[in-house]
Amino acid sequence: MRLSKTNILLIGIVPIVFGLIIIFDYFVSLNLLLPNGLTVAKTYSQLVVIGIAAFLGLSIYWSILVYYIYMIQENEILIQGNFTELAGSGTKHLENAKSLIEQVLKDIKTTEKLKL
Repeated sequence: MRLSKTNILLIGIVPIVFGLIIIFDYFVSLNLLLPNGLTVAKTYSQLVVIGIAAFLGLSIYWSILVYYIYMIQENEILIQGNFTELAGSGTKHLENAKSLIEQVLKDIKTTEKLKL
């Protein structure tokens, strides 16, 4: 199945948008727990950095994965084009070999007739 550029773009962007929504909810929940003086108050800055790093890391990973899918599709088109071209040249070689074999067989038959 070949994906269009629009589909690849959607596959790349939609999960990142969902990731933004998830990270927003993560920060909202941190801010709700912060005033209560729980453990979150002591580790708030670390949790923010962890959330941002996780979002950036997963976004970069996902973008690279979608780019690889795009490149594989482009390479597939190139390989299929080359295969078609090579198959055509292979057919030409087979036809040339067939004509050479027919010519050799004709020569053998004529030499046999001359000997008789």
